[in-house]
Amino acid sequence: MNLGKLIRSFFRPRPPPPPPRPADPRLEQDAWLGGTFARLGERYQLGPDSPEGARVLRRTGRARFNPMPVWLRTVDRAVRGDYEVRGEAAAARALLDQRVGGKLSALGLAQAGESIEQWAGTVLIRRYEGRSDSAEKAAAAVHFLCEESESQINLAAE
Repeated sequence: MNLGKLIRSFFRPRPPPPPPRPADPRLEQDAWLGGTFARLGERYQLGPDSPEGARVLRRTGRARFNPMPVWLRTVDRAVRGDYEVRGEAAAARALLDQRVGGKLSALGLAQAGESIEQWAGTVLIRRYEGRSDSAEKAAAAVHFLCEESESQINLAAE
């Protein structure tokens, strides 16, 4: 590329941003859900419904929304999140208890289940769940689960 083309490339207009996504009707139908996402901001969207609840999507880059290991159930105002720790099970339990147990407990979430799976080593999968009557508390829990803690941890890298 010659110097003239390079200089002209700096002055080209940016492509227009993609059109905004239409509003999710589920947020308007349920005050708790709408309030939760109003507090979370535009980086979050509600994903598809499943038996576990509606999955939370979070924009980690410019345009794409990625599924997070977090679900919201409007029926009982519950927040649910999963953590995966690869490594020895006892050490994985201790790590989760130390790093996230106290904060999740303060947000109203408690351990709801745990399983150990074998795929390329031992993986501890722990589920936390809790009822959150206020949208503010639910948004704080979702924010912690998605941004303030790691949902996938490899003990070998610690």
